[in-house]
Amino acid sequence: MAPNNKNTKQTSRFFYNNKREDAMMHDADQTGSNRNFRLSILSQAVAFATAISGSAYAAEIEEVVVTAQKRSENLQDVPIAISAFTGENIEKMGAQSLTDLGKSTPGVEMNNDTALQPTYNIRGIQTSDFTVGSDPAVAVYVDGVYTGRGAGAEVPLADIERVEVLKGPQGTLFGRNATGGAIHIITKRPFNEDQTEVSLTAGNYGRMSSDVIVNRAINDRAAVRLTASTDKRDGYYPNALDGSDWGGQDTKTLRAAVSLLPTDNTEILWRGEYSRLDQNGATRVSINDSISVGGGDLFGDVAFDFGNVEERDLYGTSLKVTHDFENVTLTSITAYRTFEAYIGQDEDGANNPDFYFGSGNTDDQEFFSQEFRLNGETDTLKWTLGASYSQEKLEHNTEAFFTPSTFESFALYTALKDSPEALGALGVPAETIAALDAMTDVQVAEQVPMFREMLRNTQIPLAPGLAASGDGLMIANFFGTYMLPSLLAQAQTSPEAMAAFMGSFDCAPQLQTYLGTGDNSQLQGCLLLGANAFVQGTDASWGENVLNTGDYRSAAIYGDATWSLTDRTDLTFGLRYTQDEKDFSIDTQYQNELYGIPFGIAFFSGGQPMISEEPSDSWSDLSGRIVLNHHWNDSVMTYASVSNGFKAGGFNSLNYGANIENSFDQENVTNYEVGMKSNLLDNRMQLNASLFAYEYDNLQELSLIGFPIPSYNLRNADAEGRGAEVEVLFAATDNLLIGGNYSNLKTEYTRYQIIEAAGETAADDRTGDPRVGTPENKFNLMAEYVIGLNSGGDVVLRGDYNWTGERVGTISDPSLTVPDYQLLNARVAFNSPSDTYTVSAWVQNLTDEEIVGSYGGPGSAIGSETGWRFQPRMFGADVTMRF
Repeated sequence: MAPNNKNTKQTSRFFYNNKREDAMMHDADQTGSNRNFRLSILSQAVAFATAISGSAYAAEIEEVVVTAQKRSENLQDVPIAISAFTGENIEKMGAQSLTDLGKSTPGVEMNNDTALQPTYNIRGIQTSDFTVGSDPAVAVYVDGVYTGRGAGAEVPLADIERVEVLKGPQGTLFGRNATGGAIHIITKRPFNEDQTEVSLTAGNYGRMSSDVIVNRAINDRAAVRLTASTDKRDGYYPNALDGSDWGGQDTKTLRAAVSLLPTDNTEILWRGEYSRLDQNGATRVSINDSISVGGGDLFGDVAFDFGNVEERDLYGTSLKVTHDFENVTLTSITAYRTFEAYIGQDEDGANNPDFYFGSGNTDDQEFFSQEFRLNGETDTLKWTLGASYSQEKLEHNTEAFFTPSTFESFALYTALKDSPEALGALGVPAETIAALDAMTDVQVAEQVPMFREMLRNTQIPLAPGLAASGDGLMIANFFGTYMLPSLLAQAQTSPEAMAAFMGSFDCAPQLQTYLGTGDNSQLQGCLLLGANAFVQGTDASWGENVLNTGDYRSAAIYGDATWSLTDRTDLTFGLRYTQDEKDFSIDTQYQNELYGIPFGIAFFSGGQPMISEEPSDSWSDLSGRIVLNHHWNDSVMTYASVSNGFKAGGFNSLNYGANIENSFDQENVTNYEVGMKSNLLDNRMQLNASLFAYEYDNLQELSLIGFPIPSYNLRNADAEGRGAEVEVLFAATDNLLIGGNYSNLKTEYTRYQIIEAAGETAADDRTGDPRVGTPENKFNLMAEYVIGLNSGGDVVLRGDYNWTGERVGTISDPSLTVPDYQLLNARVAFNSPSDTYTVSAWVQNLTDEEIVGSYGGPGSAIGSETGWRFQPRMFGADVTMRF
């Protein structure tokens, strides 16, 4: 609503006086007097970290203001399950990434075992696809702009106003739809005062970081804000192979924002960002005690024979224009984001030549979006109407690197796991075969080295059924066809080498024919004579490459309206129509051209012939939400909601061909929720609770499956979940704030049949299994105590305790569970009387727990299941100066 006095100077409608956290321009699309809500100094909402309001020590919980419904509202009045973290509280928690925030949020799990392939899990829903064939189930926004791929979503949490985590389907209030939830990162904006802030951090493992923030008011209608951040730390994985340390971090970030008020009713806000990441980040470690230097101990000595690299250059810019009409606010957001990234990983997690497996993933994204939004408000109606369009251009290149010994281990592991009875012909005792049948995949993998030795001088028909992509032959041995060109090149270096080469096979006449004519049709029964000296002495490396591109377009119209049925009862109805179009391509020819092997096997695409395809498809859907909330009194509000969400279908990026399903259908979810939000004991206590249940149709699920060549494959499944969340925050005294939260979540597949090839019956039915990476129980506790000093300053003591229950580690082996863990963080800070500086000391993982982050990875295909571990104890000190 427009101001009553048109002649009054209107700069206050966008600018706020500087009081640290509430010193930024309000980042919301709200109308009239709603802009005058004061932002909270401390807010973590359901994650229990809200400030004590009034004077520094008044025992009253200050209201938290969020913009989840595109207008400023007290968090306790918003009928949505939402967690909000302010910049100050992020600092107090010592959080460096969204993963750190996830540890303290009920119903949320976030893992960035690689910084550029993060996993965001909200109430059991996540997207693990690291390629470009699908869209994220959890949408990440930066300043209202959708980020798309995970490699562009992880940004440093420096100079952040707040982070909002919305649970459940989103779409009637955002430009891009999401089925699992949304995470909104909001950076600080310019304000109308001059201020400079410098923060320095030093810690163990060589940690050094800095933040320099400069805010300048050009005049009463223009302001600029500049932020420069660096964060560098050495690794904590000592590599026994060369003495290097892995698991380090090195990021540099520049942000700029300019705000202009050309008229009393118009604001123009430009933001720009550049981020550079270049580090040897954390890597996965083999848990197979038969091949790992550390004996399968995730926290023991490790050795890696493939370099681990994480590199990314990210650029982003947006222009937001807001104009107030008489009773309506119009907002336009135009944005462009782009990044280039590369991740190189040691997938076998060990230094064992028999299991050598490395990978490289290169990403290139360009994203353009345009959103228009109208917000209006009357005495009984608050409404939002929007339209959005986006175009995303993507290129993803996946490489894999092996040796002949890798293939032998892979084929032997496959035989032991899927057809151990075939070993009887090689003299393996029946009781040994029976024991293999009873083992888990990880236990079978641990037997591979023993069987390699047992069968070393035996003619081993390794993994029958492997397809040569050149002509479709069914070959019985990798070395008989796939490695011949590389072996032959080295054999031709001398007559002695050629004689050794010819003596390596049991089919010399057929081999002579192949050498003379190039005809490989007679090699189908050719066997390599064990792991002979010639093969072991060669460097017959092999590689594979899969190139994907995507040109994706999405258009939507959406609206959301809240009617005040009575003074205490509101009804909200939202609706969204989405149209998605995708042009996709897959090309595997480079596994031939780059590595010089004319019979390239397709590890990623499950043995399919070389492929060059350009499929296209489109999907559309109508989704929405309905919410009824009632304020029983000034302290207690309850709500009930039904919402549904939609995610477009897509294409398998790594497993594509005639024998599998090349595309997958759109994903739909319906979510049911009832909840309560309350302020009790004269606003000294907040008690919030929610119960929810959801049903997924055609959930897009990624798994590593297949025989004889396992491969990543994304298929549709059905799933359901149900859970409860409780949060409490209590100002126990004028100086003590305590809080906690608890979440219980049960998920299961109601339909999930892992089928090896298109048209086949189910080879493995996972119906009834829980979803991967989702703990059933999780709780957090926090306490903060403020000691006032006679000098006028204060000392703040804070502790955070997180406990997360066990969860399923991989879909390929549900028996492999990630154990529960606990995490204790602590911080002590001194704030000067005039708030000109703060000195603090902190420690994360105070008790130095050995925490397993996740299990899985493509190394399991060769019998080297891997795991990723959390950081060990980290400690340091911060100094922040304000001018």
